[in-house]
Amino acid sequence: MSSFFTVPASQRKRKREDRATAPATKKRGVDAKKDTGSRRAQEREDSISGSDLDEDENDIVSDLSGEDSELDSDDGETAADRRLKLAERYLDNIREEVDEAGFDAAEIDRDLIAERLKEDVDEFKGRAFRQIASKLSFSTAPHCFFRSDTQSTTSIAIHAPYVYTVSKDKTLTKWELATPADSAETTNQNGNSKRPPRPQRKKPKRVLYARGMRKNAETGEEHGHTGQILCVAVSPSGRFVATGGADKKLVIWDAETLTPTKTFTQHRDAVCTLSFARHISTMSSGEQLFSGSYDRCIKTWSISGAGHAYVETLFGHQDHVTSVAAMAIDQCVSVGARDRTARLWKVVDEAQLVFRGGASKKAPYQECNIDCIAPLPPNHFVTGSDSGSISLWSVHKKKPLYTVSLAHGLDPIPPLNELSPEDDRETAAHNARHMRPMPRWITALATVPGTDIVLSGSWDGFIRAWRISDEKKTIIPLGPIGTSHSTADSPSKQLNQSLAFDATPDSDSMEIDAQADRKEPGPLIKGVVNGIAILERRPETADAGQSKPQPASASQLRGLCVVAGVGKEHRLGRFKCYSNNYDEGSSASGRNGAVVFEISFAPNATAEVDV
Repeated sequence: MSSFFTVPASQRKRKREDRATAPATKKRGVDAKKDTGSRRAQEREDSISGSDLDEDENDIVSDLSGEDSELDSDDGETAADRRLKLAERYLDNIREEVDEAGFDAAEIDRDLIAERLKEDVDEFKGRAFRQIASKLSFSTAPHCFFRSDTQSTTSIAIHAPYVYTVSKDKTLTKWELATPADSAETTNQNGNSKRPPRPQRKKPKRVLYARGMRKNAETGEEHGHTGQILCVAVSPSGRFVATGGADKKLVIWDAETLTPTKTFTQHRDAVCTLSFARHISTMSSGEQLFSGSYDRCIKTWSISGAGHAYVETLFGHQDHVTSVAAMAIDQCVSVGARDRTARLWKVVDEAQLVFRGGASKKAPYQECNIDCIAPLPPNHFVTGSDSGSISLWSVHKKKPLYTVSLAHGLDPIPPLNELSPEDDRETAAHNARHMRPMPRWITALATVPGTDIVLSGSWDGFIRAWRISDEKKTIIPLGPIGTSHSTADSPSKQLNQSLAFDATPDSDSMEIDAQADRKEPGPLIKGVVNGIAILERRPETADAGQSKPQPASASQLRGLCVVAGVGKEHRLGRFKCYSNNYDEGSSASGRNGAVVFEISFAPNATAEVDV
């Protein structure tokens, strides 16, 4: 069999074309095309002219045929110019018809709804990134504390206009948020300005609550929790509420009546974190729920009115899954406490990406646990650890892009009489000479997907706001919420204090700095921040009581409503406990309940957002 490698070289050699004759042939072809093209152009010009139009031509051209005789008289005018003039006159006729007939209100509403849906899709897919953090007035946000007769609030979830809180005494409570009053002056019928309306209700109103086991009237089965409730989540539709507890149970509740409808017992240890996907998947008939547990696995569930079902289990973490957050449909991110890893789970692809934390050896405080995580779809997320650091991650890199050390400062060293039972002060100081202040853990993290806002909480008494830079590579501090910057130390100042502690480890200097810390003004929040939930105040959410809320776009954002769950104890244990001492100057006082902040735009900033 002959082939390219067996035939002689003379036969393999290809003959070259005659280059002298090729351009002439090509030129003849071009000339021929030019001749035919000129004839076709002449035919098009003749067909466009008004004198050659027939009665069965297009209506748009026939209406203007009487005026085309003027166009034919112009010398040097091409067919493209004539078509342009015809199009301009056609648009002028449409404008005149619209001015005479008026606008269709229904069509305008449909356009507004379509615009809003497009913005939601852009936010969901990560095409929109609204830079609004620098325009919000965090320091002047009013706050209001509300509570029920319960133990420490362990978690919180929000769906306008309701807030759901859970506590360690097996209680699920439903609250109704107060609608913020407009601070602008109102006008009467005569057009004269009058005083602003009287202050409205600020505290959320308790609507319903459920405690312990409850019986379902339809099925007759008993559902509920027999142990501490550690987490809560509400579905995007607002129809279902999910709770997880130390009794290894995952309970689904009807949000309207707080009636338990289903109890899942597939987890083998405490269920400590829950998260609903923000949108309903087209591949499933229900809403997607992710649950994390002490059994080191994540489970996915399908929640719908027709029935609730278990879907799949995700394995990979080597320690307790302390926090999970939905990234997108069929995707979530989680952290595994002492394994110091964050993982991105792709359920459909059956794959996971592992991101390993841990500070450098030169850092003054090392990470032992990564306890909190918050998503920034589609490619970023934020984590918080027990070393007090907040890290920004990208799914394209295995190491954090940026880390803020000691985000909530250091805990001051207690007095010597509390540290040591020794009566001799010198002996007590000698025993405590190696002690140094420890960082405050990051106990809660929250973000607003599609924006550059990050909120963090600990037990320093403040919720701190952070801004993601425009290029999504750094974290910029904005200060605590609800107080001026002078009330609480900035992270940079506290970092300098930590370096000072490391540079001067003697007990006298540490005691002096601890006394300086105790002279600061009292914190706004008494206790540990165990959860943060954020609601965007838009016209349709602020007027949620109306039967037909008006659609609104992201540019019509009024502000943010931030609700934080507070307790005397950490939600997963008694690592940090507070007493019942409510003295203003005492740093050991604590309260159980929640606090709500209403954040508005700064006076010199507009509500417009960058997309």
